[in-house]
Amino acid sequence: MTGSNPPLTKFERANPLFHAIVGADRPGNKAACAIAAGIEADLIAKGWPTGAIYGSESQLAHQFGVCRIVLREAVRILESRGTAGMRRGPHGGLVVLGPDLVAVLEAIHRYVTSHRGADLQGSICRDVLHKTCARLDEGRSEAPISAEMVEFLDCLRAAVDHYAREGAEGRIPMGAATKSARSRAEQVFRMLLKDMSGRHTSAYRLGSEMDLCERYSADRSALRQAVRVLEFEGIAASVAGRGKGLVTRSAEPTALCQLINCHFASVGVSPADAMAVFKLLSIEVVSIAARTATEEHRRNLIAAHRTLSASGDNVSARVMQMTEESQFDIVPEPLIDVLLRCTKSYSSWRSAIRDPDSQVLGALYRTETLRVISAILDRDPVAAAAAQATKVDSLAALI
Repeated sequence: MTGSNPPLTKFERANPLFHAIVGADRPGNKAACAIAAGIEADLIAKGWPTGAIYGSESQLAHQFGVCRIVLREAVRILESRGTAGMRRGPHGGLVVLGPDLVAVLEAIHRYVTSHRGADLQGSICRDVLHKTCARLDEGRSEAPISAEMVEFLDCLRAAVDHYAREGAEGRIPMGAATKSARSRAEQVFRMLLKDMSGRHTSAYRLGSEMDLCERYSADRSALRQAVRVLEFEGIAASVAGRGKGLVTRSAEPTALCQLINCHFASVGVSPADAMAVFKLLSIEVVSIAARTATEEHRRNLIAAHRTLSASGDNVSARVMQMTEESQFDIVPEPLIDVLLRCTKSYSSWRSAIRDPDSQVLGALYRTETLRVISAILDRDPVAAAAAQATKVDSLAALI
């Protein structure tokens, strides 16, 4: 596969529609993070060739124009996510793997915890998941959903239900995906996660590089590889300056959405399956929004309606993001939010439209979204659900 790999600069712009839909920056700002994100994006676009050799360490370092230290940091990110691993030996190289469900559930847990601390999935989250799964069951005879998507939703629903019963000890055990750390960097990563547990306020200082190397008896290379994984997920950031260092942060959804998309691609979930789930999830959310929107929510909706109306057919990605958030932020559940983003964005990898500022896309989005917002403002959940269903069907047909 190595000979056909595009350069890093092309990776970074490979799918702007994905980033526009997810509505956040790409993971991390370090070279290792950009390389890891680009390799995953390329694998999704290629249909996820599990078992293929993507390239040797020396080939990839040359291709991306980085030293082996940076390339190894990128590989460590991929290995932590279960998307690829480096095989040593004369016939070795970066092997394409498929992230399993346990690894995905662990990443989801870390993401949600970074936003909500110990107060994770609320009753609204469970209700939305259960209703979505029930509607999928009802319609399965007419429009079958793949077994892989059903398994993903069932496992997610079971994990949320288990957490609701058992509390903080009821989550997926850390390390279930890999029972023993296979490298010093992975050991340090797990120790960092342990130190971060219970400290989910943004900007909590974990320590300087020197502090952390001493605390974990690790060399700088192993520590930096572990830190890059945290930076890629967005749950920590390295801040330069006196008294700074590694600090916690509330994660943005980009890395997690891409990981879920990687899982979908590796098990053969179709874009149609993902869009069907997005449709049902979003219908439930806009129905709740129509019933529960506060005056502050309504002011945000009115502002979004006004901005969208004035945009004409030239609806920018930024306006789309602001408009979507004005609706979906009414239901403050980070798990539901990330599920909406990842299921909606999955179809972008095979879409003929890659430009988020497409006038054709903008015109259709504007017309259908104004109807959804109007129904929410009218406090009419039935009309909001119907308008959202029509909007999703229309956009799915276009994309």
